[in-house]
Amino acid sequence: MYRILIADDEFWVGRWLSQVLKESPFEVTVTGISDNGEETLKALLDTRPDILITDINMPLIDGLDVLKRLEEAGERLPKTIVISGYDEFDYARRAIELEVMAYLLKPLERSAVYEAVEKAVAALEKEQERKEQTRDGFTAGVENILTEYLRSPGDETKRQLSSLLVSGQGQSGFFELALFQMRRLEKSALTREEMRGRLEEAAAGKDIYLCPLDRFTWGVLITGIVNPAGFRLDESVLVSLLHSYEYGLSEAHEAMEEIGEAFAEARESIILRLGREGKTESFPVSESDLHADFLAVLKAGNMERIRECTRQACGLFIQKGYDLTSCLNFYFVLSGEVIKLLNDRYKEQSRTEYLELIEEGYDFSVRIRNYYSIRSICHRFEEYIEKAASCLKEEDCMDVAAIVKRIQREIREHYSTDISLAWVADEYGINPSYFSKKFKDETGVNFIDYLTEVRIGQAKELLSHTGLSVSAVSLRVGFKEAKYFSRVFASMTGEKPSEYRERMRREEEKREESAH
Repeated sequence: MYRILIADDEFWVGRWLSQVLKESPFEVTVTGISDNGEETLKALLDTRPDILITDINMPLIDGLDVLKRLEEAGERLPKTIVISGYDEFDYARRAIELEVMAYLLKPLERSAVYEAVEKAVAALEKEQERKEQTRDGFTAGVENILTEYLRSPGDETKRQLSSLLVSGQGQSGFFELALFQMRRLEKSALTREEMRGRLEEAAAGKDIYLCPLDRFTWGVLITGIVNPAGFRLDESVLVSLLHSYEYGLSEAHEAMEEIGEAFAEARESIILRLGREGKTESFPVSESDLHADFLAVLKAGNMERIRECTRQACGLFIQKGYDLTSCLNFYFVLSGEVIKLLNDRYKEQSRTEYLELIEEGYDFSVRIRNYYSIRSICHRFEEYIEKAASCLKEEDCMDVAAIVKRIQREIREHYSTDISLAWVADEYGINPSYFSKKFKDETGVNFIDYLTEVRIGQAKELLSHTGLSVSAVSLRVGFKEAKYFSRVFASMTGEKPSEYRERMRREEEKREESAH
């Protein structure tokens, strides 16, 4: 079903076109009718129609200028049918330059409208066919290299995999790796297409790449993950698959160079879920020296020793082959001890930050059973216990200077998310006006200016080194509207995003020429 937007300042024309299209033999739907250029431009950005039928002469912005602005912003132009009451060469020339599908003169005829729409639909179908062929070829290329790497890891295949994902899709964000291993008693394996169909549904719109490692094992690369906290396959969708397969899932990784680590994590996860050749040991939680060490360094607030203890515990669980249940029990008991310490220290205080830290401990202990691997448990606990130790060491964990530094790091790492003063205030229990002043005192710039500088800096990188559209770049760096992003970019750099990209391209060509 293709979506059509109608733009004409004559009310009856828009209504007539809508009715004609409703009665047409084509699989199309009218998304809206606008009566001026500004409204049309907004509707194009909001609804992203496949086809635009627009009058030329409209209030505020004429129909062809709407297309021109869209083009300058780096947005994809819909298949456009222009209608006009004037048979003027200049209009026709501009329409041709903008690659419109048809130029129809008023009064309109039903047959002429149908012919124009049919032409637009045919062009869309041809584009979709090309995209599918390209996507299928791209997917096959990634899967072949991924299979080669997982079977025989090497720096060259890792580089090829990273290069292919970046150049082919402008891939960024995070990825995870899953391993699906057939249970011992199963006799028949799923085909690639059967496996792909079930995983695509469970991955909820993420991109997946399949590779057979042997007769009984599938490797699955999952990309398009935006949350560094990671991603979980929908097990309610995988019910039938999990009758035949057990699976392990890695942590979220950002750089494809970490594919080896992700593979090790996925393998560890599946080993722990299946059991190490059916033999696992239980870890003596309450009697362990490690447990006592944790409590001692926690009370002292020794951050370096806390990290050492956390990594020591992680290594010990993996090295000794202790089962996942013992790991879960160890951290469940330890998180309870942390909560008790915090309660004893701050039970007479009602400061938001203390209460939230205690609540976070409860939340961790409740959710701990949802973790799939030892590494994920250790990593999450390390983050929590460092916060707890900071509060236990400092009588006041409301160190604004430290919070400013942390927020700077948050912005640099998560600039694409919805970071705001309101979020900071909610997260840390600080008055937003007070924090805004302290932020400028510590950094020399306003909070919003710092956030915008980071986002525009990242946008420059994407414009210089990827083929992403301006609209995609704006979303990737945290701007919800491409139009606003272009305006901010121009105000900070003196250039439109498209102009900056072109200048960078020319400079790169000059550098390459001089190198030769």
